[in-house]
Amino acid sequence: MEFNADPSLPSSENSAEVAENLWREILGAGADPAKGFLENGGDSFRAVLLSSRLYELTGREVEYLDVLEADGAGALVRLLAADGAGS
Repeated sequence: MEFNADPSLPSSENSAEVAENLWREILGAGADPAKGFLENGGDSFRAVLLSSRLYELTGREVEYLDVLEADGAGALVRLLAADGAGS
């Protein structure tokens, strides 16, 4: 599954869509974006993969440990926003 996120146009709507799509891509189609990463069967390998994909698609860094601790896809959006604010 490919997503065409444009890092030069970071919007919260785009970030939310990317985060939720990647959440399901990495954790499976049945993953619940309202539940935590670990609750959805995530592990450290998937956290690194998700972190890498977020960087590829948004140009923003999210630490894999933060992904592991994420309480849902919305947490990824907040992390992306925090990184964008620091850039």
